[in-house]
Amino acid sequence: MRVLVVPKWYPWPDRPVFGIFCREQARAIARQHDVIVLASEAVKAPGFAVFELTDAHEDGLRTLRVRYRRPRFRPAAMGCQTVGMLVALRRLRRQGWRPEIVHAHVYSAGLPALILGALSGAKVVVSEHYTGFQRGLVTGYDRFTARLVFRHADLVAPVSEDLARHVQALQPRATVRVVPNVVDTEVFHPAGEEVRQSSADHAARLLNVGALVPKKGQVDLLAALAVLRRDREVTLDLVGEGESHGELEQRALELELGAAVRFDGERSKEEVADFMREADLFVLPSLFENLPCVLIEATASGLPFIATAVGGIPDLVAEVGGVLCPPHDPEALATAIAHVLDDPAEIDREALAENARRRFGYEAISRIWTEIYEALASSAGTIS
Repeated sequence: MRVLVVPKWYPWPDRPVFGIFCREQARAIARQHDVIVLASEAVKAPGFAVFELTDAHEDGLRTLRVRYRRPRFRPAAMGCQTVGMLVALRRLRRQGWRPEIVHAHVYSAGLPALILGALSGAKVVVSEHYTGFQRGLVTGYDRFTARLVFRHADLVAPVSEDLARHVQALQPRATVRVVPNVVDTEVFHPAGEEVRQSSADHAARLLNVGALVPKKGQVDLLAALAVLRRDREVTLDLVGEGESHGELEQRALELELGAAVRFDGERSKEEVADFMREADLFVLPSLFENLPCVLIEATASGLPFIATAVGGIPDLVAEVGGVLCPPHDPEALATAIAHVLDDPAEIDREALAENARRRFGYEAISRIWTEIYEALASSAGTIS
């Protein structure tokens, strides 16, 4: 089928990992369907009047990008965005390509997607990823938009059961089915035995990958590391960037962690996969999450994880394994880490990776979306 993917979040040249999970979904769908991506980005003071449009092939996907003017009045910004997207759709239709499915990512991409779907006679799907629903951040104009989009989309697909409950509480008339995030198992896979053996004599290596922002809870991880280092050698790699970088560096100094903490910056997914193959344990101390891609990537790499019992993480643990601890509790986090490090033989890394591949690999997620698209295209089809 012809699928137009319309993501709110998507990698851009200056933000190469921003919304990368949306691109991974598009790549999974492209295994069985004709996929074109239509991404957009708001610009406060652009050198153009309304929008500019580019068209290129990226990562195996034809990708049209609309950069649009963002006035202070938000509906006006959406107007600029929609005009650019309509021009992009007209280009595709002149080339003989009309979408059968318009697949948006995040509710704020839903209104343009509904317009594109109506003009194309296409079914509209909205994948939802935003933790703002659990955090009470979707209010006012955003709440109105989300309710409208969820009501009129043919399907809303949150990435976790927890998020699905929030979507249905906001819009009880929405048709909802949970579809999880995807992992590239060609990149994320276990290390060879020689790599594991070469790292066996080193201090235990903890890994955290994610934006350095308060909701990710890295400050609690530093406190837990300080507890652990009272009686064992253990190091931590923090892979990512964000507003909390300076605060976390200062906190590491205050805790006298020294070289035990490495701030590795933002990395490509290939580099992240290398970190995962070299680590002993992945730790995600977030205060809010849906279905974190990094946990799926860790398990696909054969890397055990400890995470906080928030959002969709308990569902993921039930499916692929892992250890849960309460959020914002460094002592409990340190105890859980110590327990896993003390019993490494209990972890079957190959089984972890196989489970992740079977449930979240490109082929698995592509099959789910194919089933959904075919049901939507059929007047007798049902989504369940």
